[in-house]
Amino acid sequence: MTIKWPDAWKEILVWTAGGICILALCLIATFPYTVLQNRIVAEVKRATGLDVHVADWTVGLPLSLEWRNVQLSKSNFDPIEMAILQAKLGVFQAMTGALGLDIVVQLNEQAARTNFVKGSLTAASFSLAGPLTIKGHLQQIELSKIIRRYVTRGTLTGEFSHRVDSDPSSPGVLKGEGTWVAEATDLEIDQIPLGNGKMLSLTFSRAAAGLSCRNLVCDVTQLKGEGIDGSFEGQGQITIQHQLPNSQLALTVTLIPGPGFASKAATLGLPSFPPGTPITVKIVGTLAQARIAL
Repeated sequence: MTIKWPDAWKEILVWTAGGICILALCLIATFPYTVLQNRIVAEVKRATGLDVHVADWTVGLPLSLEWRNVQLSKSNFDPIEMAILQAKLGVFQAMTGALGLDIVVQLNEQAARTNFVKGSLTAASFSLAGPLTIKGHLQQIELSKIIRRYVTRGTLTGEFSHRVDSDPSSPGVLKGEGTWVAEATDLEIDQIPLGNGKMLSLTFSRAAAGLSCRNLVCDVTQLKGEGIDGSFEGQGQITIQHQLPNSQLALTVTLIPGPGFASKAATLGLPSFPPGTPITVKIVGTLAQARIAL
């Protein structure tokens, strides 16, 4: 059976489709890319407390921005360098006044399938007022590229989902909730201060961490690892500050030494702990300057 459209309906559909195409082209041609670019950079700086340096940025089609050689830095904080950062704007959200961004962060331009973060950001308006949601995952990130001070080796994979409810009348108050989970393999943690001027390094074949956040407090739901130097488990909280590097740590970690730890302890002049003897320490301070307290 063949359905025949009346000529009047055909004309209406043609004009409707043409109108939508013209509207989309006008939106693409007149979209304030520079304003959006400046706003995104300003929001990243405001949310993280880090200085943002961009070597170059370009406009892509239909509605996208691409930054190259981006660096996030702060005094007393190891800089984070990104080769490419892409943000693709949702056309239909933009036509309704909402904001929808598909974001891809590539730490290494040569490795297309590793060292990247992919996610999305949605907000009720371009002003980012009202609810804002971010979701995404991390794919085989080299931890030495983002936590150089404490990690010399390790590959990170994880996912996150967080909703933020902003209140224009109280800009200093952050409300919302979210979950963050991550797993690292072949992990080597370095520069662990021992208090006698010496530094300890620990190696784990696998480590996992999880956070459940509500407003400004993130509870550690999972913190454990195992390897040649032993195994560890931890718990505690992280209190988020407006300047992200100043977020406060309150963690308790119990390490059960393994064969590798015994040999390192002898080299560094540490007491010899019998195998299986738990060692409990507290990790306090800030994200930028964490310290260990016995």
